[in-house]
Amino acid sequence: MTSAKTPRAAIYTRISRDNKEGSGLGVERQLEDCRKLAKALGVTIAGEYSDNDISAYSGKRRPAYERMLSDIEAGAIDIVLAWHTDRLHRLTLELERYIKACEPRQVGTHTVQAGKVDLATPSGRLNAKMLGNFAQFESEHKGDRIRRQKAQAAKQGKYLGGRIPWGWKVDGESIVIDEDAARLIREGTEAIITGRSIISVTRAWADAGAANSAGTRRNTTEVKRTLLRARNAGLVTFHGEVVSNEWPALVSLEDFRKCQAILTDDSRPKQSESKFKYLLSGIAECFCGRTMTGFGTMAKRAYRCRVHQEGGKFISGHAHRAMQPLDDYVRAFAVSYLRLPDMADRIRAEMQRLEDAQQPEQRQDIAELIERKHALARLFAQGVISESQLVEGSREVEAKLEWHGQQAAANGMQRGLAAVVLTDDPGGSFLASDVEVQREILRSMFTIRLQPTGPHRGEFDPSTVKIQGR
Repeated sequence: MTSAKTPRAAIYTRISRDNKEGSGLGVERQLEDCRKLAKALGVTIAGEYSDNDISAYSGKRRPAYERMLSDIEAGAIDIVLAWHTDRLHRLTLELERYIKACEPRQVGTHTVQAGKVDLATPSGRLNAKMLGNFAQFESEHKGDRIRRQKAQAAKQGKYLGGRIPWGWKVDGESIVIDEDAARLIREGTEAIITGRSIISVTRAWADAGAANSAGTRRNTTEVKRTLLRARNAGLVTFHGEVVSNEWPALVSLEDFRKCQAILTDDSRPKQSESKFKYLLSGIAECFCGRTMTGFGTMAKRAYRCRVHQEGGKFISGHAHRAMQPLDDYVRAFAVSYLRLPDMADRIRAEMQRLEDAQQPEQRQDIAELIERKHALARLFAQGVISESQLVEGSREVEAKLEWHGQQAAANGMQRGLAAVVLTDDPGGSFLASDVEVQREILRSMFTIRLQPTGPHRGEFDPSTVKIQGR
């Protein structure tokens, strides 16, 4: 006499974030109830399969569920136990696949809440599909309700969950500004506005130890994406539309818009054009026509023709100059050029011409603003106006001049050049600018070509440097 083989059972449990009604239906609770059901049915538990925090409706792969299906198809399971049918499926396509695996192998399905699920008869399968259709409808309805709740929360400026964006942190139940990160974002925004590149901001953030969520330094794409977040200015977007301005702002809306306009400008040089850290790399030219590149240690830095990079070894017969004396000479030339009596006036006149051609109805005289600024200084020196009046009047003039600089950049003039010529001392402003700004000003104003030095090279010879205005 042979004894009947005890059926081998698989217990499947699942809980996900979209299962609010099951806050008490955690995996452990489901397991406990399913184990009691296994005991009542007199079956042996062959395996327990649990997918925690994965929705059956999302369409995402459920590793434990897939493993259970494989065991069913391999003949290792005789019966499946679940807390409810919606723990197994919320999509009718998944149910069809489950039936296809179970029916030919006569694998039964029992649930704690709905009892036995008959997949062996047409009426039983119809009933299972009806339960599946209802579960899918419920999930779709719930998803629609959650989307509406998120849209409403976004309009109210509330946090929608997930990782806190860099620049803020949680304080109790509130979102507050993370001052360390906010300082870097403000400095990065200001850097872009004043003409520096994304690469320089990336380096500054890396030097300050700013890392991404993976713990590595942020690359230029991540930095640009961060600076272009509307949330920096306190604006909350939902599906690309600004729906609230209730988020704690890191920068002013005005500065954000300036930064946004610069970074999304199609005429802005690409990173490959902004990667150089030396003043004349990629700008000064060898007499052969190729550009020069910087190399060497701190004490012995020099420029040499790019031909050496092309050949991978030293090639004689091309320009080679010590870096510091050449940089000093070119800077001094640029300062003197910008300080010529009529040079700044000529550039300002060109700015005015471009502006008048674009917006004749909004004409503001740049020369008049410059003179008004000088007049304020004279009146203060004579004791006619107070310091506070000087500061207030100068601030108003500076704001208007800054607007002219932005318009000039929008009309095609180099941004750094437009900024320095609107100051009292364009030459001094050039010297005070970052290397990146100096580079772009030099690139926009001059061609710099190095001439042959002959067979004997000694001290720096300015006559071998030919600088021409563009």
